Amino acid sequence: MQLPLNPPTGAGPLRFGMPIAEATEIASAWGETRKAGPTQGRTAFKVLIVHPEFEVVLLADDGETLTGVEAWRFEKDDADVRVEFNGLDIFRTPARELIQQISDAGHEADTSDEEVAIYPDLALLLSRETSREVPLDPHDDLPLYFHYALAAPSGYFD
Repeated sequence: MQLPLNPPTGAGPLRFGMPIAEATEIASAWGETRKAGPTQGRTAFKVLIVHPEFEVVLLADDGETLTGVEAWRFEKDDADVRVEFNGLDIFRTPARELIQQISDAGHEADTSDEEVAIYPDLALLLSRETSREVPLDPHDDLPLYFHYALAAPSGYFD
């Protein structure tokens, strides 16, 4: 499976602002769907798509439309999954290298949290945070690869 993240417009066939029910129907082809929320007094909810090798979460912050797509790194390195941004493999390219490649393309990251890279102009967040035992980058002792990506519409991180 291949999932291109295309912030700020969408991810794969999903477009930000489309009805969440439509987004869920499209994404259900990727795996089992489970709805979480909304909690009492809130409208926001999530739809979890459980693929045999990884997970995708659809966000409906307004309770009606797709407002974000989260992708979580697979557990097995040989998973037949590729989550990419501009042709770059987000979960197989070492995090430091990926940050540099995106920077070389003219996008500045907020890396004030050393485990997270936020690209406000792209509406893209990449995180190395994980509770799993993973290979570490010898330069900074942080996880070698990103484990979570969030693509969102323009202004999401403002």
